[in-house]
Amino acid sequence: MNGRYSAKNLGVKRIMQEAKEIAAENAYEYSAHPLEDNLFEWHFTIRGPDGTDFEGGRYHGRILLPSEYPFKPPEIMFLTPNGRFELYKKICLSITGFHPEFWQPAWGIRTILLAVIAFFPTEAKGAIGGLDYTQAERRQLARRSREWICPDCQAHMNNALSDTKRELKAEREDIPSIAINYKAEDESSSLTTNSSSNTRQHLSTTPNQDGSGWADPPGHQEGVSSQSF
Repeated sequence: MNGRYSAKNLGVKRIMQEAKEIAAENAYEYSAHPLEDNLFEWHFTIRGPDGTDFEGGRYHGRILLPSEYPFKPPEIMFLTPNGRFELYKKICLSITGFHPEFWQPAWGIRTILLAVIAFFPTEAKGAIGGLDYTQAERRQLARRSREWICPDCQAHMNNALSDTKRELKAEREDIPSIAINYKAEDESSSLTTNSSSNTRQHLSTTPNQDGSGWADPPGHQEGVSSQSF
């Protein structure tokens, strides 16, 4: 992968350094890595915050870095059903591309992930990409999330994170203050045309042939059911 990019490019140099640092730290709360064929697309896994409806859950998603990174913000979307964010849709936070006016080049992938973890238990309040599922639904999805497998990078949530718990006090002090921001819905926020906050996220008890955890295509999410868990 390195041969495709110039190490003299500031953005490339920054991304490669971040990838090296995150791989070395083997964090308890998150993991992230660029795809082998695209340095500007990362896949991440975060651990559901303790003491919340998401405790015990492991949630996978994509970070799409612009070519101008770190001077412009990334886009973030989730792939694992979670009851807090819609799937395959760019979420609207003040640290994403929806609000470039708030972005600071000093922030990086680690900062983004810690900020999203901290933001997970908050209410969606109608924000783009946000969901307000019930406590029972979110806990069901959290339990099942450990069996989910990414259809793109093949990461299995059961072993995607380190089991060694360490306090990340230094990094926590640098978490930006993020906020819900309201913008009109548009097609650019989603990779699917029929995704809606009214559809219910669902996890299958068995994987697809490609090994992923989807029961149906991303745009066809059935309701959460006690029979599914």
